[in-house]
Amino acid sequence: MNETTFSIIRRQSGSQRSSATVTFDGNQVVVEGTIWGADGCKTADLTEAAYDSGSDELRISVGTKEQTDAGDMCTQAIMEIDYRATVTFANGLPGTVSVSHDSGDGPSPVTTATR
Repeated sequence: MNETTFSIIRRQSGSQRSSATVTFDGNQVVVEGTIWGADGCKTADLTEAAYDSGSDELRISVGTKEQTDAGDMCTQAIMEIDYRATVTFANGLPGTVSVSHDSGDGPSPVTTATR
């Protein structure tokens, strides 16, 4: 694992969606997903990107956190937060990628992909 990037693509009010797709692209693993936040002050955060060489597995965990500039007034709407995580590998891609989300009630598995 050489480099990891994480970015928020879009935030909008919606429902309690939790989904992710994994793409193996050259020397990169790309995870695109949607996690939900409990109110309008929530945003997504990459909480773990860890490679286990023994099991040849990359674990990606995404959680929610308060936005740093949120202030005191938050809408009570559920937020759908679309994100993209990219992990670059120098010595070959992992055999398995597992993704979990934690919207405040503990981590739960979202998807697992094998190459």
